[in-house]
Amino acid sequence: MRLRSTVPCLIIALAVAMATLPTVAAASYTLSISPSTPVSLGTIITFTLSLSGGSKNTAYTILFEVVKPNGNGNATISTPLQTNNIGAGSTQPTTYPNPTWTASSGTVGTDVAGVYNVFVNQTSPTNVGTVQSGQFTVSSMLTLVTSQPVAGSIVQRGQTASISVSVSSVSGPDTSATVHVLNPSKLNVSLSQTGFGVYTLYYPVSYSDPLGPWTIIAYASDNQGNSGTGSPVTVMITKNDLIVYSLSTYDSRGSPTTNFSPGDKIFAFFSIRYSSCSPSTPGQCSLTTGQYSVGLRNSSGNLVANLTAAYDGGLNGGGFYTSTGYPVSTFDPGGTWTLIVSANSINDGFGNTGPGLATSLPLQIVTSPLGYWPFVVTGIVAVLGGIITAKRFDTSLEGFQHLEQMIGGPLPRGASMLLLGDAGSGKTILSYQLLHDELESGRLCALLSYDAFPEDVQARMTEFGWDIISHLRKGRLKIIDCYSGLAGQGEGAIKDPSDLTELNIQITSFIAKTKGGPVTVVLDSLTPIFNGVDEKQAFIFIQTVGAKVKKTGGLFIETASKGAIPEDAAAKLKTMADGVIELSIVRSRGKSHRFLTVLKMERRRISSDSVPFQIDRTRGFVFRVSRLRLLKKRFFDLLAEHHILQSAESSENRPKPQPIKGPPARPR
Repeated sequence: MRLRSTVPCLIIALAVAMATLPTVAAASYTLSISPSTPVSLGTIITFTLSLSGGSKNTAYTILFEVVKPNGNGNATISTPLQTNNIGAGSTQPTTYPNPTWTASSGTVGTDVAGVYNVFVNQTSPTNVGTVQSGQFTVSSMLTLVTSQPVAGSIVQRGQTASISVSVSSVSGPDTSATVHVLNPSKLNVSLSQTGFGVYTLYYPVSYSDPLGPWTIIAYASDNQGNSGTGSPVTVMITKNDLIVYSLSTYDSRGSPTTNFSPGDKIFAFFSIRYSSCSPSTPGQCSLTTGQYSVGLRNSSGNLVANLTAAYDGGLNGGGFYTSTGYPVSTFDPGGTWTLIVSANSINDGFGNTGPGLATSLPLQIVTSPLGYWPFVVTGIVAVLGGIITAKRFDTSLEGFQHLEQMIGGPLPRGASMLLLGDAGSGKTILSYQLLHDELESGRLCALLSYDAFPEDVQARMTEFGWDIISHLRKGRLKIIDCYSGLAGQGEGAIKDPSDLTELNIQITSFIAKTKGGPVTVVLDSLTPIFNGVDEKQAFIFIQTVGAKVKKTGGLFIETASKGAIPEDAAAKLKTMADGVIELSIVRSRGKSHRFLTVLKMERRRISSDSVPFQIDRTRGFVFRVSRLRLLKKRFFDLLAEHHILQSAESSENRPKPQPIKGPPARPR
């Protein structure tokens, strides 16, 4: 009876005791790996293990183990973890790699690309084995983006190709990379760092680099072992054009001349440069190798010789010279001969060819029937003294004002003038002198320079004492550079001289700035325009510019070379212009004689005589005028004026005719 009553009491007491015991929760582990995103080789990784629900105020020992990808090694490190009074705590941040890690195999480091496994073991106060695990990824890839050049770009030999590449790893821009590309000849060239992860190369394409497609692929690597390859960018390399300049001739004495007689020898000289050359430094990219043929055609157009030119570095700063000249004989026809370098006859051996158009130089061959001289020499000697004496006292050198007498007064306003002449006859100098006179008269002027760089225009005018620098500074003169574009230079005011629309816009803008005032526009010369665009477009452009200038009450002056433009085009230009002045040059016995003729001048009484002139370095155009002819002209002008006055007086005294009666006139 006593036992039965005791058992229930024990059971109740045990239940009450168990209910009053504290509840122990299971321990929870959290592993943190930073960075959490893929990293590049050599990056430091940080591990932190957090514990909750552990024993209160207890020291734990945690073992981290890192296993490298593909069995490349593993390493461990032990670190303490101290819990607080609620059983929570965490390890100090543990970095990998660092020297305190112990390697079981392989190396300690993020030096292999792939997935790294991390295992966390608790070794005390009790050894419970792996309590947490994780992973991180290491990538060795560098990303390369080529921003320059743009695919499909065209690079001419002699130009500089700009190559720009951005390099980044999975961790961000890479500033320790070594970057290179293959040049067109498949040789390594390095890029320099020019920005944060940006690498640049300015590669001068040589005149011998292969023509055609150049595939640019950027390669990069850094000191951690990261590497990468960029996407290919293909550009086209084109040839450079060869330009012939300073084409000239020499005689047997080594003197430069274009006039030859029987017994003389014709030697040719010229220089060759690449079209990409800067005008200020032509010698740095001039051609100095090879042998080239120069053709010589007589006055009938027949080819009489092919002269071979080789490089001579001691002549005129270096150029190609025909050491074997052409001997002029008494059987050769006289007249204008032509020295010509044919189009695309020059090749530097690397596929650069030129010139684009034939380059020629006119020569004068003066022949005389020597057999007649014994019969006439006595007569020549007899009259020579008298002629010389007469000319000495009869000839007068008249200044530029004599041109006004020839055209019947000052330059007409609201008109267009064409200066047409032979090569070397002085058209450009005449246009410059007219331009200077217009500037000195206070008129606003513009020069469309197709035949010279702006600095050459200033230098040429300064030679004659015509200062235009002050006019340029004050905005009274604008030089529109059309020559730099023709020479293949991108720095000119007009990048494409054949773009007449752009040129028309610039002229219109200049005229608009004058606010309705008269302007003078000089175009030197028309030859490149007719050679570069369709003939119809050229005439429309000339008519348009002429109309705009004439509307302001100004003057439009244009120059053109005879023989350089088609004859029908020259005839039409004469018809379109209000005034036409023709300049010619005749070479005889080693001397050049220039003549000026006024062919046309609307609403003017002109002198159509061909007047000889010379170009003086201090005065410009100087006309050789006969005093007797001047007196004769003035005398007849006086008679004509007197006759006109007499006619007017007699008409006033003459009886007036009686009107015929008829129906009354209608009121006006």
